[in-house]
Parts: sequence; structure tokens; C-alpha cells
Amino acid sequence: MKKIYLTALLICVVQAVFAQLSLSDDSLIETTAFYQKSDFSFYSLPGNSTAMMKSRKAGFVARFNPVSLLLKGSMWTYQNIISPELSSPCPYQISCSNFAKQSIQDFGIIKGMAIAADRLTRCNRISLLDVPAIDFDPETHHIIDPPGRYTRRP
Repeated sequence: MKKIYLTALLICVVQAVFAQLSLSDDSLIETTAFYQKSDFSFYSLPGNSTAMMKSRKAGFVARFNPVSLLLKGSMWTYQNIISPELSSPCPYQISCSNFAKQSIQDFGIIKGMAIAADRLTRCNRISLLDVPAIDFDPETHHIIDPPGRYTRRP
């Protein structure tokens, strides 16, 4: 029993001696840059914007509709607050949230949300195996998938 107490005491002493000082940890955290601006460079690719969506109609009701303001505000919050914290870059040239904004502006709310949902189901590592080589941009190494592909061609 005496050996167990001595062993526990020895472990506590050794741990206290070799533990890092919290002051040095705090100063290390304050001076370390955990991400670079280049980590979010995919937002500077063509077609990406963190600006608020614009209404097509100039009327008062269309601009200040509570539902559209809620949806636009949630998209802005995601792009400017949540997405930079996730730090997982989108493999597509136009990020998925910008693709959703452009699709809704081009095709309307119903078709735009359906196209955006389709895109979100394809934005994972498993589905990237099925992307044709012609869809890759050799300069940026991103997948080219503009919303214009979803129009009906004659």
C-alpha cells in the first residue's frame, strides 16, 4: 500500500515539474496565426461573393419581405461568420453557398433551391470520384460547375 502512495506522489510531482506553464501557452496562442488569408482564397475565385443577395424587383414589399430578409440574412451569416470558422474549402470553383445564391437569382426560389440541394449532395469526397476530368480547372484545381449548366438547351 505504501508503494502505491509513493508511486502516486511521484507521478504528481513529475507531472507538475514537466508540465508547461500556462503563461507560455497563453502567449503562444496570442502570437500564433492559426490561419492565413490564402486559406480562404476560394472566395476570391470568379463567381464568389460574400455580399448580400439583391432583390430582382425594386418594390418596397419585395425588398423588405420578412421571409426574404430572413433567408438573405441567414446566407450572409453563413458566408461571413460560420464558413470561415469551418475551414473546409469547397472543391468547386464557385462555392456552394454562392452557387445557391446565383441559382436562386437565375431560376427562382423553387428551382434554385432544388439545384442548390443537388449541388450540396455532390459536395463531398465520395462524389468527387465521379467528376469528369474536363470539369477540372487546371490552374486553380477546382471543379467548374456554373449554374448556367442547368438551363434547358435546345
